[in-house]
Amino acid sequence: MLLGVRRHAASEFGVFKTMGVNSSSRPYLAASPPKTADVVIYLDLDGVIQHEAVLFHPKRGIYMSPAVASERSLFEWLPILVEMLAPYPFVRLVLSSTWCVRPGYGKTLKRLPDNIRWRFIGGTFHRKVHGADPWMKESFLRTPRGVQVLADVNRRKPRSWVALDDDVEDWPVEAKHHLIECNGDRGISDMRVQRMLGDWLRVVTGDGNEAGEP
Repeated sequence: MLLGVRRHAASEFGVFKTMGVNSSSRPYLAASPPKTADVVIYLDLDGVIQHEAVLFHPKRGIYMSPAVASERSLFEWLPILVEMLAPYPFVRLVLSSTWCVRPGYGKTLKRLPDNIRWRFIGGTFHRKVHGADPWMKESFLRTPRGVQVLADVNRRKPRSWVALDDDVEDWPVEAKHHLIECNGDRGISDMRVQRMLGDWLRVVTGDGNEAGEP
């Protein structure tokens, strides 16, 4: 089965600005204060740093669909993100993906190279926060991606944030200006996505040496 169901809908990135989230909308309570940063990118994996056609098998693990993406590979577009973030060492990442649940946040990070792993400060799902009960995992997976992200934003409270994602169904309207929508076939290899991310990075970092007001 696919790790995540990907549906695409039209969205506008809009004006770059930070946004507060009403605490009454938070579906989860943290067991301990989460790691945070001033500037955060919520990063999906499938459809962003690799083709969306990712499969899971209990014995084989995670792999690209031979029927849909036989010429594609896991993490193939990750070097693009590494290069784009290189001038901005203070930018941090939060894993916003079904990979948080399977194989899990820690196991996912072990599969990533050192030149990007050090930027991660957490994931939108973690059993230390949400619990290890299978019901909680299924409940989280049924929650729209945008709601998952906003719940994490409310916990971490970054000053500026954006989400790179191809799962855009039911994103809260008030948060769409934080979303850079990716096409699952092209992800961050799409020049449109690179331009939008580059513009956001320049706006939130001011002169490029330290984070400025968006």
